[in-house]
Amino acid sequence: MSTDETTDEDGRKGGSQWRLDVRNVGGIDGASVTLDPGVTVVAGENASNKSSLLGSLGGVLGGPHPPLRGGCGAGSVTLDADGERYELDLRRRDGETVVVDATPYAPASTLVDLFVVLGEENPIRRAVVDGGDLHDLLMRPVDTEAIDAEIERLRERRDGIDGRVASLDDSVDDLPELEVRARRLADERDDVVARLDEKRAALEGTDYRGAAAATRAVLDDLETAREERERLRERRETKRRAVESLRDDLEAVEERLAESTPEGVESVEARLEAVEDDLRRLRDRTGRLDETINALSPIVEMNQEFLAEARLPEAFDAADALDDLRPDAGSVTCWTCGQPVERAEIEAQVEAVEAILGEKRAERATVVGRIEDLQSERAALRARRDERADLVERRRRLERDVEERERTLADLEERLDDVRDRIASLEADLDATDAADAVVERHREVSELEYERGRLERELAEVEERIEAAEEAKAERESLREERDAVTDRLAACRERVERIERETVETVNECLERVLDRLSYRALERVWVERREEEPGTVFDLQVVRTADDGGVYRAPVATLSKSEREVVGLVIALAGYLVYDVAETVPAVVVDAIEMLDAERIQGLLDVFSDHARYVVGAALPEEAERLRERFETVALASSAT
Repeated sequence: MSTDETTDEDGRKGGSQWRLDVRNVGGIDGASVTLDPGVTVVAGENASNKSSLLGSLGGVLGGPHPPLRGGCGAGSVTLDADGERYELDLRRRDGETVVVDATPYAPASTLVDLFVVLGEENPIRRAVVDGGDLHDLLMRPVDTEAIDAEIERLRERRDGIDGRVASLDDSVDDLPELEVRARRLADERDDVVARLDEKRAALEGTDYRGAAAATRAVLDDLETAREERERLRERRETKRRAVESLRDDLEAVEERLAESTPEGVESVEARLEAVEDDLRRLRDRTGRLDETINALSPIVEMNQEFLAEARLPEAFDAADALDDLRPDAGSVTCWTCGQPVERAEIEAQVEAVEAILGEKRAERATVVGRIEDLQSERAALRARRDERADLVERRRRLERDVEERERTLADLEERLDDVRDRIASLEADLDATDAADAVVERHREVSELEYERGRLERELAEVEERIEAAEEAKAERESLREERDAVTDRLAACRERVERIERETVETVNECLERVLDRLSYRALERVWVERREEEPGTVFDLQVVRTADDGGVYRAPVATLSKSEREVVGLVIALAGYLVYDVAETVPAVVVDAIEMLDAERIQGLLDVFSDHARYVVGAALPEEAERLRERFETVALASSAT
């Protein structure tokens, strides 16, 4: 048979036949059913293992795994579909059913749990019946927490960009003034350089031949001293800027030290010691719990195996039927004392030990969780302690470097003072020589112009550095503004994505509710719909009800006025809407509908018809009398005789 989405002459959808095999699951010893495309109704009385069969199908599709049959240590569910085999391999461990190997039809367990396996414990059905959070359930596949985290991260990044741009604005705003100042300083420097060249040329053209040798010696020494003074001034400025930079670094380190341990390093060490003590105590507790668990587990497992081996034979006559339906009936031989003991008594003792074992495991899980929390806290405390130690060492190095450079700076100041004194002495000596007053004056002018040129060049260099920083700030600001635009767009997209899915979900839910309630002819219900509202801390989906009064009038009524069957139907329809919103049919082309015995045959048919409009395979359960009335419309199957 083709797997195309075609429809046969009898109205059933085209597609391959599925085969489901169940062994030792729920109340089923062994059962096999085939499922054709379309609707299949599993017929049976209450407690006839319909739910075990449908739960097995839901588990192998990717939903919650079913429990093992009582007294059995292993079981399996196999689904042959579309030329592939999907399996669940179940084992009993420590009294619990666990999946030891699985190849489910779909790995998207959230979609299957919410929108495919629609038994009585389906979360959406329970939310409608018990007044739970529909928004959380219907939006769960979207991973709104991840989107909210991304929104928060984008907000923080946007705020960080705004703060950085604001800090750059001051620097960028200074750029025009700095450029004007740099041009003025360059003009002043060029003017001084021109005058200096002129004075030097005049000085070099002076005829010293008539001057005494002593005078020429004083002039040469004076020029050398002035050159040394310029070199020392430049070195002093370099060292001064280096000291300022180191002091800035030292201030930043001091701030980080204050932030790293605001409560004081002693408090961090004290907390570390307390955490270590707690860890030792909890590890001791874990060891004692492990000893108890290891002592109890073999007892539980041995008794379970004993009960499984001692269970009633599979072949039995009509007189044994009651005992087979009550597996706790009869007695077995105790493996410890050899005396006959009621099976129920052994099972009760095993259940008591299992309860203790469960408590110890739960306590151990709590203790292990606390240990993990303390280990994380210890790692954080150690990181803070190590960070503080690194900062203290960096502060020590910076303080040493500042001290060394300040000593160098003081030494340069002393040398400058010595050179100034020497220049003053040489100028005094020059006054006492036979050098002309004009020559002495020219030397003084050259000296003053050289000093002025040096001052202007240093000031110009500082302004040019600030201009370069301002231009870098301007480029960074433009880049940040572009990034902010991108962040804003992504922020809007994240918000719109959640809102779009919310609105689409509500719209689909309401369309489905209107269509299904009309089809099922709930005369007392005028309308049921979901209303989307914004509240703190987020969006809510409120279920709203309008009922029809006996006189034909309509009125808004509380959800509590819905009967249990009405709420169950509403829950099923809302789950169907989720199936449509998230295109679940592309992943799992099946829906499993259980626990609808409260509906009559006509409404079961209408409900299953609606599901079959969207899912290739629909499997539902019904009581025999309802199933008989549905037989003409749907394929109906019963469990094989080996299902007990």
